[in-house]
Amino acid sequence: MKRIYINILFFIYFTCLSQLSYSAAKKPFELPGWVLIWNDEFEESELDLSKWRVSDTAPVKNKELEYYTPDDVYLENGCLILRSQKRDMGGREYTSGHVDTKRKFATTYGRIETRAKLPGGQGIWPAHWMLPVKGGWPPEIDIMELLGHAPDRVYMTLHWGHWPNNQHAGKSFKGPDFTKGFHSFAVEWEPDEIRWYVDDVLRYTAVKNIPREPFYIILNTAVGGDWPGNPNSKTRFPQHHYIDYVRVYIKDIKGTSYLYTTAENGKIECTPYKERYKTGETVNLFAKPDLCYKFSRWEGDASGKNNPLRLKMDSHKKIQAVFEPDPEGPKVISKGKKTKSSSLESPALDDRYAVDGDKETRWSSAWSDPQWIKIDLGGICKIIGVKLYWETAYARAYDVQVSIDGVEWKTVYSQKSSGGDTESIGDINIEARYIRVFGKKRATDYGYSLWEIEVFGEKK
Repeated sequence: MKRIYINILFFIYFTCLSQLSYSAAKKPFELPGWVLIWNDEFEESELDLSKWRVSDTAPVKNKELEYYTPDDVYLENGCLILRSQKRDMGGREYTSGHVDTKRKFATTYGRIETRAKLPGGQGIWPAHWMLPVKGGWPPEIDIMELLGHAPDRVYMTLHWGHWPNNQHAGKSFKGPDFTKGFHSFAVEWEPDEIRWYVDDVLRYTAVKNIPREPFYIILNTAVGGDWPGNPNSKTRFPQHHYIDYVRVYIKDIKGTSYLYTTAENGKIECTPYKERYKTGETVNLFAKPDLCYKFSRWEGDASGKNNPLRLKMDSHKKIQAVFEPDPEGPKVISKGKKTKSSSLESPALDDRYAVDGDKETRWSSAWSDPQWIKIDLGGICKIIGVKLYWETAYARAYDVQVSIDGVEWKTVYSQKSSGGDTESIGDINIEARYIRVFGKKRATDYGYSLWEIEVFGEKK
């Protein structure tokens, strides 16, 4: 009886200790030499969509088997949960969860830290990683990856180079079973070095080929693929990827101030642009709206409607430009119009999805050059501008062309070094019935892939 009593006391002690540790981890804490600039503790009832995008798509990479669906992304007990299930959806045998901060948040350098309890099993592939805002691949920073058949080993990797000459370097760390409890994973990214940490212990350092551009954050669980292999009869479903928090810090350097800017439906131009400013230095911010939007106001550590904004960097600052629809601006005239393309990667990626108004569906071409997609506007229109929403597989070089009859084409815009992501092309100002995007050189091994094409103008 005495032994049972002691065991009960030990159970209560360690349970309370675990709860205290978990609770303490939920509080954003100060790190000596670092300043917290962005975080999500996942304490709300629903995911904050001002911080995260939720994927609704079937990825076409690495021979993965999952369909990413919003159904498998939810919050519970202070955690973001990415669930993986065995069920049919979108032509796939499995579903899973994927979120990212693309067009919501990005950083150049800093400490990016997550805390998570990972899923496991043959064919399960959780990852916390980062990609460049400008699009394309590589580079890539993998904060953490795990192959479910080896739940006690995580991988830390840096990818660089230019397709098709892609290179990578990294290291794996063999530790505890990462599916049995929560562990922290972090990178400290500086201009000439990236350091990887697991549970706050340095595990790997890279000092060559360090990227120096803004990256956004991705959290996901893939199912199957070239690297982890596919699930087998022993893989249990559903699997749950619990993410306790995501925190981003920037280094606190005496005599300098950091400026973090964010904008949706437009961008902010900083003059001069610097990674850091001398404390007291002045910078001018100009808010530039996308097509059919207009500048509304500044929010954050500065307010008002003056554009440009003159800002004194007397401390670290976070500034947001707010844009709103412009009722007097050009209108989208391409939604729901007839389309035709040179090829389809698969029937599920039809060209009509490029003009359906849904930025989670897309057209994707065969994996070769050149390729094109054409829109019939239904009559002669005055075309003012075009906005292209590229998927990861984008065009490095392409032309935007117009035609009256769909036979003779005129190039009105030529891009020779696209960075992908979202591109706004204004001041076209030409009359035509047809418009097409003619891809001449791919940026990746895949085809050309567009979430959406928006043509702005007016009917004649």
